[in-house]
Amino acid sequence: MRTIYVCLGCAGLYLPPESMTYPSLGMVASRVHCGMPDCKATAEEAVKLVGVPEETVARWMRRAAGLDGVVREPRPGRRARGRRPGAAPASARSKLL
Repeated sequence: MRTIYVCLGCAGLYLPPESMTYPSLGMVASRVHCGMPDCKATAEEAVKLVGVPEETVARWMRRAAGLDGVVREPRPGRRARGRRPGAAPASARSKLL
């Protein structure tokens, strides 16, 4: 089964050759960007900024697009200390009372 990749620049899906090289063009395919020049510049800058290998970024993009199983929802965070709890709908005062 071949791997479908997600472009970091345009969020488009692309299918590079299995060898990850384009022999007729003499180019190597990337795991994080498609062949568009704008996407290449954007993806290279993003990978440098994040500081992780391209393989890891490609895995994250595939997971975010839903290609590697179900997209995970973020866990609900805890409330910050010192904040008032939310009021219940029935506890609100009105001008009529």
